[in-house]
Parts: sequence; C-alpha cells; structure tokens
Amino acid sequence: MLRQTIIFSFFVLTLIISLTSYASGESTYKSICIACHASGMNGAPKFQNNLAWAPIIKEGKVHVIAEAYNGVRKMPAKGGKPDLTLEDFSEALIYMVNSSGGNWSKPTEQEFIQIRKNISKLSSKRKPS
Repeated sequence: MLRQTIIFSFFVLTLIISLTSYASGESTYKSICIACHASGMNGAPKFQNNLAWAPIIKEGKVHVIAEAYNGVRKMPAKGGKPDLTLEDFSEALIYMVNSSGGNWSKPTEQEFIQIRKNISKLSSKRKPS
C-alpha cells in the first residue's frame, strides 16, 4: 500500500509540475508574445502555424532559446520585456513550439548552461568592438 501511495504521489507531483510550467508558459505568451506571434507581426512565426514553426523547431531547443532570448531578426531581446527571466522566456517559447507541432520539454540544467553560454557569445557579437 505504501508503495502504491508513493507511486501515485510521484505521478500527481509530476503532473502538477508539468501543468504549472505549461500554465506559466501560456501566461507569458498571453501577456507578452501574443502581440507579435498572434498576427505574425514583423515576420514572427504565427502561434499554432506548424508550417512556420517547423524550420525553427529543427534548429533545436538550445539554439533557438538562446538566439530568441538574445533577439533575432526583428524580435527584440527577451521579447521586448527586459526583466523577463530566461526560465520564463523558455517556458513561453516551449509553449509556442509545442502548440505549433513541436514536442520540447523544459530545458535540463545542462541545457540551461549551454543556453547561457550561447547567449553570452551572441551578446558579445552584438557589441561594437
């Protein structure tokens, strides 16, 4: 009985964490990202447009999160919200990707390390020498 309770508790906890992350990503999308991604403003891939998101998804989670967080094409860094954390940004991007044909999970600690390294490299390229 104890084993069943532990397994059930683990399942419920995993579900709650997943839903919390999903809700957070959705909330960030609705408060920030929707401004451009609902309409495709400035060439932004439209939300739930699998065709538009497919080539982006193929680039890979680590690369896309780093590039988008740093600002890419006409998209400003952090989606134009200077105080947006990397974690919240990632959840919103993953929400959009997974709503548009992708199947990405929250970045692991190792992926976040690589994302931060990539952001640092991209940021240093933007600064004039």
